[in-house]
Amino acid sequence: MFEMITAMGPMFWLILFFAALALAVVAERLFYYHRVNINSGDFLRGLSALIRAGEYAEALHEARQLPGPMARVVEAVLARPKLERQELREIALGAAELEVYRIERHVSLLQMCATVMPLLGILGTMLALMDFYETPGVTQGSAAPPMVAETVLQALMLSASGVALAIPAYLFYMYLASRARKIVNSVERAGMECVHIISDARMNATQQPETVADDSDED
Repeated sequence: MFEMITAMGPMFWLILFFAALALAVVAERLFYYHRVNINSGDFLRGLSALIRAGEYAEALHEARQLPGPMARVVEAVLARPKLERQELREIALGAAELEVYRIERHVSLLQMCATVMPLLGILGTMLALMDFYETPGVTQGSAAPPMVAETVLQALMLSASGVALAIPAYLFYMYLASRARKIVNSVERAGMECVHIISDARMNATQQPETVADDSDED
């Protein structure tokens, strides 16, 4: 088996290189997505309680303690709580756009590997067959049948290996791309929710003294 693999030539090792690269991307992205995965509902509820109590410094500290893009976007909003709603919204959207690169990083590289590997396999098959037919006497039909069968088998194995390794790479690409889109959506939604929480808390704080003043006038 090892002799057959080595006989397939450098094109097979090039396919293995892209397969190893795809495996490294999958492992790195899965670890990253697991590490930044937090419960956005609990996170925002905890911040909401602090913000409504006026404890912005404590809320900012809580956001800085958590890893991941969601916490960084919320932190960017909490760092400027006195701005108007539209300005806070622009900050949240701008911070979310900066996080998109980190979330989607290397995913396109996985797509490239899944595209290149079968093409390399087909190219290797063509080159192997071309090299075989350049052997003296082959075109005259003097080649032994076992030699022809072995050459064709090696050439087809190049195509098969490229396709076989590309299929899981492409499936992982589809999964990771979908996971990245969900995380981006969650990050943008968390930023907008934080803007609404700050704006609502500020509105309630300005309305509360008026209510107290009205009660004192009635007395």
